[in-house]
Amino acid sequence: MSDLDHKPGVKEVNLVSHRLKLADVSEQAATTLVDEVDQLFGMDRVAFDAPTSCLFFAYDATHCSLDKVEEVIRQQGARLDDGWWNRLKCSYYRFVDQNMKDNEAHEPHCCNKAPRK
Repeated sequence: MSDLDHKPGVKEVNLVSHRLKLADVSEQAATTLVDEVDQLFGMDRVAFDAPTSCLFFAYDATHCSLDKVEEVIRQQGARLDDGWWNRLKCSYYRFVDQNMKDNEAHEPHCCNKAPRK
């Protein structure tokens, strides 16, 4: 795949895919939730599985983050499931998001050059 296979603003090297279980989601809220999350800049794809109440989404971690997705989820009257596995995944996803943003902003230094002052 190349960057042209994704939505504008999404680079494949920065693409992360997540799966989170939601609570308190009605069918009507689920469709508007998917539409709202899909409109975030850097979001590549979003899907909701009603029988398991799981939200699947993929985004460019340099432009979007789990916190932005969680904000949209709360605006729609839903919330993330309180289970320990879901909380652990959220913590890991936040770590990955921050790590990718830091790596994107990092300017590498060549070993053959004189040190910067």
